[in-house]
Amino acid sequence: IRPRLIIHGGAGNILPSNLPPSDHHAFTTALLHILARTHAYQTTTPLPTALDAATHAVTLLENCPLFNSGHGAVFTRDGTNELEASVMVSRGLKKRGVGVMGLSRVRNPVQLARQMLLRGETDLDSGNGEHRGPMVADEEGVLMKASGAQGHSQLFGPAAERLAKEWSVDLVEPSYFFTQKRWDEHVAGLDRDVWGSGAGCGGGGLRGYEYGGDDE
Repeated sequence: IRPRLIIHGGAGNILPSNLPPSDHHAFTTALLHILARTHAYQTTTPLPTALDAATHAVTLLENCPLFNSGHGAVFTRDGTNELEASVMVSRGLKKRGVGVMGLSRVRNPVQLARQMLLRGETDLDSGNGEHRGPMVADEEGVLMKASGAQGHSQLFGPAAERLAKEWSVDLVEPSYFFTQKRWDEHVAGLDRDVWGSGAGCGGGGLRGYEYGGDDE
């Protein structure tokens, strides 16, 4: 099977009809550039794995402020950036997926997810995913040491970032993720939300549905 590389710039409705020509050109140019760089990376020697190629492409997306994945991430309601990433691999019938969430200091979340998966590779060999390493927490209950991906498919916030430091994954100040464009969008969203929102729904039930209670 000839390998295929597929990337996308998020779930937004990025069409020429919905964007100014300059913005649409910027998006498509960035995606094509990332595609070309990752294709070139795939031809290096020794040949990278599928995980390596996918991580390379996502890292480039995370570094581009046009996309909501790293530098240029959107803000939470509280005005902070909380990032996440996940990776998945398969080896024959054995499959594995891991993810990290709630990150504010990891420059490239996908790199941490990759490390989390690679350091739990013994689970693929044993096939049972059993946790075999120490779990050590500090006085406040924050995870300080863990056995990587062994026994864990998702890690969140401080626990994940402690592993990032332990594994020498690049850390940055939270301000690294800030862009004025995303901040302006955040402020505009808060202005709209000041009026609140409401929703309601109704239904006729199922055809032939019998009302509960005693029969008359």
